[in-house]
Amino acid sequence: MLTLEGLGLMEINLDEKYKYLFSLALVLIVLFYYLQGNRYERIIEHYHKMEIRQGTGLHPILVIALYYTSSFVLLLIAGLFKNGDWIFSK
Repeated sequence: MLTLEGLGLMEINLDEKYKYLFSLALVLIVLFYYLQGNRYERIIEHYHKMEIRQGTGLHPILVIALYYTSSFVLLLIAGLFKNGDWIFSK
């Protein structure tokens, strides 16, 4: 739904008083989905088996460091774009 709104195909109006309730409901739905029948354990086990089968794997700290680094770089690029600096200058 939010993608359709972003494309301008549909308009969604949530009042300020409902935004926290909507967010909480969405998080609870996703949480319930993955906790039901221990789905999260099967997902973790699937990827663990795939990692063993391929013989490759990254240490979790490398994944976290890559995530934070890429997030920081994207933040800097967004700031440069918003201010019209560097390659975004006219």
